[in-house]
Amino acid sequence: MLQTKFREKGKVTIPVEVLQEWRLKNQVSTNDLINVSLSNGVLMLIPSKRAEGKRDLLSFAGIGRGLWGKTEQKIEASIAALRNSWSR
Repeated sequence: MLQTKFREKGKVTIPVEVLQEWRLKNQVSTNDLINVSLSNGVLMLIPSKRAEGKRDLLSFAGIGRGLWGKTEQKIEASIAALRNSWSR
């Protein structure tokens, strides 16, 4: 596991190994944007340059919203109808 230190005003230096993994080592410049999210105490940093051109699994979150209905009752009814249509 890589480690880094907090600096003044909460600044953090991203280790060069991470930049290489992101394939950004020679492409990063001052003021480049990084998407930041916090989930269950885990801080995630996703470079915006990477997010623009490539899609990862998280980019598909919510893609099926509303597909089976907009309320819990309609979703449950849709699922029940699908299950009942299966041959047993």
